[in-house]
Amino acid sequence: MIKRTLTWFPLLCLGLQSMWSQAESIEFSVVDYPPYILVDDTTHSISGLDVEIVQAAFADQGVDVSFKTVPWKRIIKSMELGLIPGTVSCTKRPNRTDYMLFSEPLSTESRAVVSKTTLDTTSIHEFDDLAAYSLVAVDGWGMQKRLVQQRIPHQASPDLESALNAVRYRNVDLLYMAEYPARYAIKNLGAEQQLKVTLMAGEETLPLHLCVSREYPNAEHIIQTVNAGLEKISANGTLDEIRRKYLTDN
Repeated sequence: MIKRTLTWFPLLCLGLQSMWSQAESIEFSVVDYPPYILVDDTTHSISGLDVEIVQAAFADQGVDVSFKTVPWKRIIKSMELGLIPGTVSCTKRPNRTDYMLFSEPLSTESRAVVSKTTLDTTSIHEFDDLAAYSLVAVDGWGMQKRLVQQRIPHQASPDLESALNAVRYRNVDLLYMAEYPARYAIKNLGAEQQLKVTLMAGEETLPLHLCVSREYPNAEHIIQTVNAGLEKISANGTLDEIRRKYLTDN
């Protein structure tokens, strides 16, 4: 009797592990960051390049994930305290490593500037070139913090649309931000004739990650799970399929 019980025990454990994995669900907090994260204000649905990549990676591992919108500053504070699992499409920075774990890269972003189409931007290649212009950036975003750290004067707008309108309608030369979100937002505003995006060729391309709070329960397990899923969807072509869906036109 004991021998039979021992024979079935490993199978029972595997069954319980499978049931636990299938029942597991994680909710990540995000902000609108097209095309990586797209928030529909009418339907309240959340999609986007990195959202779909994260969904596919976790789905491959039998884990359900969902997303909710939360202001960026609240996301960061909540992650510091371990109150939420984490967020999507964030960069790895020295000041974040104490309280965040980072997945393998989901996608990348290139630094760029938005200007009026009439402004000559051919001399803008590197960060130091920005000091010669009047600037705006989105308050709290990584690139705005870089301007603060380097003590470069600039305006801080509460959101992306306000920042774009500062360039479009006010006496501001450049919006410092990432390339793909800039192109997507300009297209959505129908402002292609008024605004252009200039890629800063001298600036490094930054990987974007799923970032998990170190203090959140099972944080290491969450990172291991998404990384395993990312490896699988990269191998089977799902990752490339998702990227083509959002980036072909760019």
